[in-house]
Amino acid sequence: NMKFRLQKAFEQKNLALILKNAAEIGHYIADAHVPLHTTQNYNGQLTNQYGIHGLWESRLVELEASQYNYWIGQASYLPSVQKAIWQAIAASHAALDSVFQFEKSCSAQIKASEKYSFEQRGNAMTKVYSKKFCQAYHTKLNGMVERRMRAAILMVSSVWYTAWVDAGQPDLNALKMNANMMQA
Repeated sequence: NMKFRLQKAFEQKNLALILKNAAEIGHYIADAHVPLHTTQNYNGQLTNQYGIHGLWESRLVELEASQYNYWIGQASYLPSVQKAIWQAIAASHAALDSVFQFEKSCSAQIKASEKYSFEQRGNAMTKVYSKKFCQAYHTKLNGMVERRMRAAILMVSSVWYTAWVDAGQPDLNALKMNANMMQA
């Protein structure tokens, strides 16, 4: 149980373990908020939509993230972290049909020659979904990517907060001072 490991790290006031466990929790909770992570067809390989995972999770975010509102408010205590995580997975899975249907719809409306473009990435020229295609898909998704990101941010912060509360709300100011001394 990752939340329990983070709680123990808080109890021990072990900065390295707090950071390690908090990062792992953040990664897995963020993944649980991606609809494509809830299906065997995670990259569209079963529906001839290969690459949809990177489109939804990376390319749309790369192009649209500056427009998102990341202010989610205050974290809250979760009486059952496990229940909250399963609810997040269910909400992600419920969005899955739209993820696939809207990509197919956009693919039908945009010429194949306009679906992809090439961009310089470091030293390589890389094939990517075109901005035109991404804008059309993002519009059809009607804020889904931002909503899932906001939900992930809130859940990550709430799980961290819950672990800290369950650890007895230890004063972490000393850890901050020790971290500053380690950097000097």
